[in-house]
Amino acid sequence: MTKVSFASHPRVEIASAWNWFGKYRPLTLLVLLCVASIPAFSQVADSNPSPSPLVNWGNQPNFLGNFWGARTKLADQDGISFSGFDQNDFFADPSVGNVQLIPNVLGQTGTGDWNRVRGTLDIDMNKFAHIQGSSLHITSTLNQGTDVGSAPYMPNLAGDAAAGNDTVWHQLRLDSWWVKQDLFHSKVSLYVGQISGMDFFGFLPQDFTHFASLGPFYGPLALYNSFESADPMTTPAAMIQITPNKHFYFRSMLQSITEGNPSDPHSVLNFYNWFNNPTGTSMQMKDGAVSNNQVAYLNGRSEAHFGVSFSGAKAYTQWTGSAANGTLVTVPGFTKASNGGYENFYWTLKQTIYRPANNSHRSVDLGGTYVWGPADKGVLPYNSQLVLTSEFNGLVARRPKDAINVSFNYMGIRGPLQTPTYKSEKVYEVNYSFQINKWLQWMPDLQLHQDIGANPKNGTGVIVGFRSLVMF
Repeated sequence: MTKVSFASHPRVEIASAWNWFGKYRPLTLLVLLCVASIPAFSQVADSNPSPSPLVNWGNQPNFLGNFWGARTKLADQDGISFSGFDQNDFFADPSVGNVQLIPNVLGQTGTGDWNRVRGTLDIDMNKFAHIQGSSLHITSTLNQGTDVGSAPYMPNLAGDAAAGNDTVWHQLRLDSWWVKQDLFHSKVSLYVGQISGMDFFGFLPQDFTHFASLGPFYGPLALYNSFESADPMTTPAAMIQITPNKHFYFRSMLQSITEGNPSDPHSVLNFYNWFNNPTGTSMQMKDGAVSNNQVAYLNGRSEAHFGVSFSGAKAYTQWTGSAANGTLVTVPGFTKASNGGYENFYWTLKQTIYRPANNSHRSVDLGGTYVWGPADKGVLPYNSQLVLTSEFNGLVARRPKDAINVSFNYMGIRGPLQTPTYKSEKVYEVNYSFQINKWLQWMPDLQLHQDIGANPKNGTGVIVGFRSLVMF
């Protein structure tokens, strides 16, 4: 048995990802068709939505400028464009509620500074080498620092207070790369390479610049409960996107688990993927696969997404002890008798309820995400999540690109772990995002973590911080 904190993630080996789909294919298709037929929901009317928010950022003004026209010339004539950003999150936990931290083991209240530098290169192969419809995407990442939103500082379920990191492990790595081929006038797009499902599924790129905590812009906890790698997120993968018109798209990805057998001592370190693929260049499909699927309907000022992530794992995760008193023990294992199918679902809706004009930066946007998975299967100690967001953009007349943002994040403990008191953790966030200029954003942030670790006796923890985002 391996004793872990309630925010830790056990590893299990995955079998086939298709067992579940074969059993539940009619139900899955029915749900997808129902979602596709709902009224239009989209806040960004994009005829071919980008799978990753980082791709589009290359067209925005940046700190380094245009290099006397060189960037524009490279992009227009040779199809080569590059972009990047530096994200620095300085957070402190002046209060961890009533949690009794063990000195030199769980740490103490304090401060943490987490930094990520990420550079992206995109090559239009039609312009570069006259290969019609092809493109190449490469991203490299340097991560370093400390996040005070998780152990050893505040052992909460929500984890990252300073969010957006590919992994809490310090890294300098080829984070992701893929080759893309567009067919039928970009109605069908094929991707293959080293890809993160969490960048493509359950991700709201526009909300990354509105919130610091994970829940408001990420629904990937549903993916991770299906054993998708998160250490780091990218593994060998292939994806198809079908975009019949500007209002609708469907994505489906098959991604390597790359988690390893729990009997391997490296796997219990929560960073097994580093040992299997430390450079980000290996294309070995290892330890089975997870399938991620998402359908979205887009129109004008609102959007809706439905996703399902599943694996066909013949595995189990057994919990013993209690998280309330720190004795929770997870025991990953394998058995021929266990049922495959770690299916997890998420629904995301966003609606602009106020905008004075179509081209105005001023708006009031409301959002909601609900995540659900089976009570008896999954990696995380919670299997349900509800996130509500409110974004007030440009309400200050002289600051049209600033925003006031508020969110609520509820995480419900899965049935086998629930006790009369150990049921949920709630996170409240409020911040103000200053758009200092076209390439610099500042965000002072306040978070309240109620019932830390889903234990009311732990009280409410406070996290305050400041984010700086520089485009270059």
